[in-house]
Amino acid sequence: MAGWSLFESTDSVIEVLWDVALAFFIVRLAFIYYVFNLVLSVALTYIIYTARTLSTDSVSLEQVVSGVFPYLLLNAALWARYLTVYYDVPRLLGFRLATGLTALCFMLATEAVAALVVYEEGYGGWLWGEGAGARTGGAAVAWLAAYALMPTVMMVVEKKEGGGEV
Repeated sequence: MAGWSLFESTDSVIEVLWDVALAFFIVRLAFIYYVFNLVLSVALTYIIYTARTLSTDSVSLEQVVSGVFPYLLLNAALWARYLTVYYDVPRLLGFRLATGLTALCFMLATEAVAALVVYEEGYGGWLWGEGAGARTGGAAVAWLAAYALMPTVMMVVEKKEGGGEV
């Protein structure tokens, strides 16, 4: 075992530790962003769903989606701004994209589990788009894309505020 080493030099050990710390920071930020968005989105969706069921008017699913979409975008923008300011997230394109895409993975996993549970309970009609048009699916995809890109979009807001480079 004499002369055996795991790494060639101490520089590679530091690089590996730095990469692990950076990955942990990105996953932690993404999870915080995901949880804040999930809680407020579920609450908002529940409020709109109960208002729709209690309403005497016939409100279509497309009308509900078009009504809630701006609030979901505002929700994502506010939490992305909070995240970048409170945690002092660096203004690096790759870092912000990694945070947003990791949060998107968390959100897609949650939606997949929720869809499976709802389908097993016998409410699978919404899964296949019954009662929903192409606009509803397009709005869902647009919201998920905006959700993933919102930490990166906040760089534009920061540039206008501080006058610095992106």
